[in-house]
Formats: sequence, structure tokens, C-alpha cells
Amino acid sequence: MSQTISGVGGIKGNLAPDAFHRWATHYYKCKKDFRCPHSFSLVPYFLLCRAIELELKSRYLHGKNQAEVKDLLVHDILKAYDSLEAADKILTTQERDVLKKASKIYLSTDFTYFNPQDALTGFSRFPDLEDLDNVAKKIIGPDA
Repeated sequence: MSQTISGVGGIKGNLAPDAFHRWATHYYKCKKDFRCPHSFSLVPYFLLCRAIELELKSRYLHGKNQAEVKDLLVHDILKAYDSLEAADKILTTQERDVLKKASKIYLSTDFTYFNPQDALTGFSRFPDLEDLDNVAKKIIGPDA
């Protein structure tokens, strides 16, 4: 004899913004803890951009579901920042320029996969890592 339970109420909550914020802080902590024996690595750039992406998406998840945010923003961190309400745009012009530079590379996945042209040009199109770190800290906030 099987029984079906019906009419059980539940709690409706949106945990996605908090989860995305938490994951942003995790990626940021991984960047802070990253130690590389080599003079250069793509890994800290990727970790910072992913932290920025997750933090910015957490802001949109208060009013949209994950599929909507994914379709709207993809992995475009500059678009995610520029689409914020004016009061939430906290970067200086110089910091936004750092984000813009990083966003172009992050969106092309060149922080994920080796691009020989970048190596041959000394990674000159990459933003300064410390500047990108400061942008990430500013966007993530006090939890960074």
C-alpha cells in the first residue's frame, strides 16, 4: 500500500544570491592562497574574474532566476557591471578600465586556455594583477 502526501506546505526562498556571493568569496580566497613557483600564471586572473562574475551575478539573482541571469549576462563581467543600477556602480573610471580589459580576455576564455600570442607579447594586454585584485575586493566587499 503506497501513500501519497499532498498539501504539504514549504518554505519558498531564494538562496542563489547568498550562494553566489559565498562562491565569489571562495574563488577570491583561492586567489589569495595561490602560490606559483613560476613568474607568471593565468590562474590568479581566472580566479579573480570568476569571483567578480559570481559576485555581480549574485546582485541580479535577487530579482531574476539563474537561467535568466545566465542568458542575460553569459560570462561578460563588464556587461554585468555596466548593467547595475547607477547607485551600485562603485568603480572609478580607472578601475572600470581594468575590469574592461579583464572582461575582454575572460570572455574569450584566454584566462583559461594558453594563447601563444599572449606569451609572445609578454601578456601585455592583461591588466595589472594587483589592480584587478583591488577591483575584485571592491566589488565583493568586506567578505573578500
